Amino acid sequence: MPTDRAIVYVLAAAITLFAVIRGGSPERYCAAIIVAGILADRIYPLIAGERDFVHFASSRLIFDLMQFASFMAVALFANRIWPLWLSAAQLVAITGSLAFFAVVDGFNLAYWALTQLPLFVQLVALAIGTFAHHRRTVRIGRYNCWSPRAT
Repeated sequence: MPTDRAIVYVLAAAITLFAVIRGGSPERYCAAIIVAGILADRIYPLIAGERDFVHFASSRLIFDLMQFASFMAVALFANRIWPLWLSAAQLVAITGSLAFFAVVDGFNLAYWALTQLPLFVQLVALAIGTFAHHRRTVRIGRYNCWSPRAT
């Protein structure tokens, strides 16, 4: 496994584990969505063949759309602002799939950057949101994680 990929996996594992241990249910849901996206991105090529950034991958767009819908569902009902950050980053990834069609010759750096880099924004947002939740629960105790209309 390449070193850069291993670093991403270790970082993702550490932040999602932090969210599971210290976060409320919105943090845990978002961590699960991120992990599911990473797993789908790794398992699908084993079934259908390796994807690259030279050819358009409809599976990447489908996975991005499913993650976006999941993040938006959490954002709409959670008593949090930061899930909107995850949704926005996922929207950038969706835009990256569309950017593929702007440049169709060879390795598309925009396609790679716009579909892969939003994960880092999502991990940072999840870490910040989990830290804020933990700090808030220490300061004021348990509170409702979901907006009143969600319960």
